[in-house]
Amino acid sequence: MELGHRLDINHTLEMMLSPNMIQMLKLLNMSYVELVEEIDKVSEENVMLEIEHPDRLVEYIKYISSERIPKKDITGEELPGMETLADTEETLEEHMLKQLDMEDTFDDKQRKIAEILISSIDGRGYLQHYEKVSASITKDTGASQKEIDDVLAVIQGFDPEGIAARNVKECLLIQVKAYNFESEDLEDVLTRTIEKHLEDLAEKNFDKIAKDLGITRSGVENLAKFIKNNLNPIPGSLYAEKLPCIIPSFSIKKEKDKYKAVNLERTYGPVLGLNPTYEKMLKDPKTDAETITFLKGKLQAAKDFIEHVYKRHETIEKIMDVIIKTQSAYLDGGPLNLCPLMQKNIAEEFGVHPSTISRAIASKYIQTPKGLLLLKHLCPREVKGQTKEKIKKLIEDIITSEDKNSPLMDDEIMEKLKPSGIFIERRTVASYRNELGSDIASRRKNKK
Repeated sequence: MELGHRLDINHTLEMMLSPNMIQMLKLLNMSYVELVEEIDKVSEENVMLEIEHPDRLVEYIKYISSERIPKKDITGEELPGMETLADTEETLEEHMLKQLDMEDTFDDKQRKIAEILISSIDGRGYLQHYEKVSASITKDTGASQKEIDDVLAVIQGFDPEGIAARNVKECLLIQVKAYNFESEDLEDVLTRTIEKHLEDLAEKNFDKIAKDLGITRSGVENLAKFIKNNLNPIPGSLYAEKLPCIIPSFSIKKEKDKYKAVNLERTYGPVLGLNPTYEKMLKDPKTDAETITFLKGKLQAAKDFIEHVYKRHETIEKIMDVIIKTQSAYLDGGPLNLCPLMQKNIAEEFGVHPSTISRAIASKYIQTPKGLLLLKHLCPREVKGQTKEKIKKLIEDIITSEDKNSPLMDDEIMEKLKPSGIFIERRTVASYRNELGSDIASRRKNKK
């Protein structure tokens, strides 16, 4: 590796993997439950950070989910934005199947493969004994290994990140790939570290890693901190909780023909401040120098933490504004009105990298008139500018208007979709047609 490139890598590591940056990205990526736990942990470790008002959101969800509480007595009117909240307990498998329902490219065979794979994921979020599972799928569906691998690749893109991995290394690599780093060099060095040096990281053989990667020891230490603080080797852990764990960050309701989002995190989450007792001690001339130095460090750390929590609220609120403007028709009318809203397009509008948007919507839920949804659901992947339901509606319209004396074959329907910018395979057309309950062309033909 050339010296100039090596220095550039080290500079990137120092900038992107600084403790301050790591903490900010970590907080942005967390679910609300994880955020509350992190706030509790940091407040215990930092005497200068004080929780002025504790969380009310998690406690309220626990309350309304309790079997001891008559559901008829729960209105939510005492807490604005809580009116539509309900019991949100969800297993990992249920969470995965919900996302499968949103997958817009699977035909019936692929969906069957996906269902079997999802049912084989263990409580930690891993897909163990993949060869055995694959053999069973082949026997049941006739699918080739490539077909199974292709479906698995899609499932590994589901939330939580790292899900359906076959080992720890693959789990971490999936998360690195999903991170959308601004620096390709940074992604590359993280990938190589995980692929070749997981055991060395565990044993803190930093000099060995540094020599192999061509970076400094401090750079390796930053990599280790990033992996420890931002990647989760047990992606199914959140769903192992006995109490309900799905807590929405936002609630949407309609007021005067317009949808309004309530930031439940900001409204009912922990309120942070600085401990007045220790602030007073810091200003007291009688306080010894060693204590002053200690408290100054804690004060700066507390201020940084509070700022990062504020930035989290601010970033997600901006994204919510875009989502509401884009998806108001969906909230009114349902799936046919769900519009493509690419994360990269939101990033361009805000002037940030797509990784920031990806972190901000990861593992976040929103309570809507349509029920509890992953924020990712309202930022659907684009299929040439159309969502699955819109494509199905176009196919339905094509079949409705066809000449029944000469009905269209699936490949002809495929061709008719192309002027609309939709380029999908014939088998996908067939799958969508089947979902619409429409027969093949020969059976749609008028009988003379």
